[in-house]
Amino acid sequence: MSGQVDHILLPIPPQIGIAAFESGDRFIIVVDNAFPMETQAIHGTGFFSSLTVSLLPDATLIQLRRPDTRRLYLSQRSEGWVLSDKQPSSASTQDNHVINPLPVTDGILYPMRRSGRVLTIADPASGDRLLVGTSLLDEGGILAMRRAEGYDVWPTLEGVVIAARDPDISLIAVPSGLLLNRDGQKFEDDGQAVYANDVDLKWLDLQNFPDQILLKRYHERLLKAADSQPADRFAARLDLARAAISMGAFKEARGILAVALRDDPEEIGRPEVRFLAAATELLTGSPANASALNGPWPEQQRRALQLWRALYLEATDQSDTRSLHRLALDMNRLRAYPQNLRDVLLPIAAEAIARHGAPGDFAVLDTLPDQPAFRLAKAIAAERQGQKDRAYTAFAALAADRNISVAEKATEEKIALDHERGTLTTEQQVKAFDGLILDARLAGREKQLRLRQAEAYARDKQWQKVAEIIDLGVPQSDPSHYSTLRHALLLQALTGIAGEDSLAQSKTQQLHNAALLKAHIPALPPGEERAALLAAYGESMLALGLSDEATSALSQAIPSLVTPETRAAAGASLAQATLANQKPSDALAALNETESPNLPEPLQTRRNILKARIVIATGDRAKGLDMLRTIPGKDARLLSAQSHESQGEWQSATTELRSLAKEEIPAEGSLTKDQQDLALRLASDASRAGDNASSRWISERIGTRTLDESHARLFAVLRESPANDKSLHEDETSP
Repeated sequence: MSGQVDHILLPIPPQIGIAAFESGDRFIIVVDNAFPMETQAIHGTGFFSSLTVSLLPDATLIQLRRPDTRRLYLSQRSEGWVLSDKQPSSASTQDNHVINPLPVTDGILYPMRRSGRVLTIADPASGDRLLVGTSLLDEGGILAMRRAEGYDVWPTLEGVVIAARDPDISLIAVPSGLLLNRDGQKFEDDGQAVYANDVDLKWLDLQNFPDQILLKRYHERLLKAADSQPADRFAARLDLARAAISMGAFKEARGILAVALRDDPEEIGRPEVRFLAAATELLTGSPANASALNGPWPEQQRRALQLWRALYLEATDQSDTRSLHRLALDMNRLRAYPQNLRDVLLPIAAEAIARHGAPGDFAVLDTLPDQPAFRLAKAIAAERQGQKDRAYTAFAALAADRNISVAEKATEEKIALDHERGTLTTEQQVKAFDGLILDARLAGREKQLRLRQAEAYARDKQWQKVAEIIDLGVPQSDPSHYSTLRHALLLQALTGIAGEDSLAQSKTQQLHNAALLKAHIPALPPGEERAALLAAYGESMLALGLSDEATSALSQAIPSLVTPETRAAAGASLAQATLANQKPSDALAALNETESPNLPEPLQTRRNILKARIVIATGDRAKGLDMLRTIPGKDARLLSAQSHESQGEWQSATTELRSLAKEEIPAEGSLTKDQQDLALRLASDASRAGDNASSRWISERIGTRTLDESHARLFAVLRESPANDKSLHEDETSP
């Protein structure tokens, strides 16, 4: 809501009656006269900005889309009616402000001080025929829906709304209120309190009777189905299946429907039958067979089935903010379901909202009973809102609950909070999760728990362990949030493995990482991510000296790489691999196909050096050396020296290396392995060239600084040997 606006004034005169009720995701006010109102004059903003006003021949229809679960209030003032999402300060007894029906001689009376007119309209959400009785004064409304033979009484905020299925049901304005009757005759109010008004309840035929009555009703319908004629057989079986659902016998209902549809398969074309079949699959724990709940459905039925669609999406781990909001809007509706259904569905909805719903929907959890499953949902919501201590206390208490599913989930959350608090290391957290595996398996949550272990290792960047856990305990599944997270974690792990510095790893570790990449890449969907990992695998093969394998992987990866930089880097590696296979023309093609302007300087330098190597490899050594002289950095000069060494041009190689050593080898301080390699290489080439000056220079440059054992031994020999002593070169390893 924008600013401090929490109410709007509807300028409806006191001589005009209104009725107010909810239908689907709309709040509707019916004004019993065609009374023009300017929406701009109402100044609806924020939550109230969706308010619309439309004129009917003898009425005005005001509609407001409800984006969340907040409660609305109506109160009357001298200048009109106030619609607000805050309880008026003068209405502290608002919860008791209801119309209570009374049986009278000629029907059922809804008492009012001053009733307005009765209108007949079509419900904007469901299309049902509604009899709308308005009130001129603030009388309140009907607290809960009642379903009876031939009609439903809807809950209202003001006035009376009757969904009349039988044409002989009428609602009449009388001096003492509104009178409901059938053909002017008295009849009993035999309705049962339910909550919603949508077709799913009609199709399910839910009845909130005691179990004994439900069982009797089931037996009566069982006998009726057994005695039915072929023409009536399917309808009788359908009634029997509905009776089974009301008493919680979901498997029996599914079996009854299966037999009925086997004998009359064409009946599945009826929407109420298709819905019932899908609902029984959902209730029996087979959501994969309940996909019909996800549509498509005709427009009039779609809104009515949103609750069950939301339940289906949650059962298949595909829910989103919108479907969870639907569950929040319909939480009271679920609470009013018969107990056998409510006990199954309400905990699922509550936990779904707590785990993945929008924080604005959490308020519906506060009205739930004080039971373990709902305490768990409230604790999860509290944790998401940053109330960690409150959540931790609840999880600790619920960890000992007799319900194994509640206990396992609570313990899981407590362990995660212990790690967040720093009382458990990552390894201890994973081990604690290991101790829950049996309980998680019994609760049907083993793969989810293993996924949490993988998440723990991922936060610690232990990529090999992430991949190992996913491979061993987190199987692939149909599309869902679980499979999405599994894929993301596996991709994260593989990317982490691919990005590790191979120079800092042993050859065994390099081989292990390469094997992990090779094993998983084929299962990844085509695209840039797969190509990036394939390129990384090619790089690892190149580092291990397996140029054929590197060439194959990089050739496959390059066409799917998107950014110029990644293509250019992979092209450089492919060129390097093909050069190793003595195919300079293929190497040049790899560079040309991945050429791009404005590449980072180190990458461009690498590619320029490769171009020089290609020129040298094709026989134009002089041109290649000229190219290397224009390329900055030590790599170009080392390659130039290597070219001279390969031709026995020791003096030229010595000159190149001495120039580089002046820049790379400091006059004092410890020396890295690369610096020691350069010093040894310069001393060796100077010895071969008979360049005593360069030999003395590098000897003095190193001085008395400590070298690695192998470097120290060879450097000592070179220091003491005459420049033309050929024997010392026989034991040298060329760099």
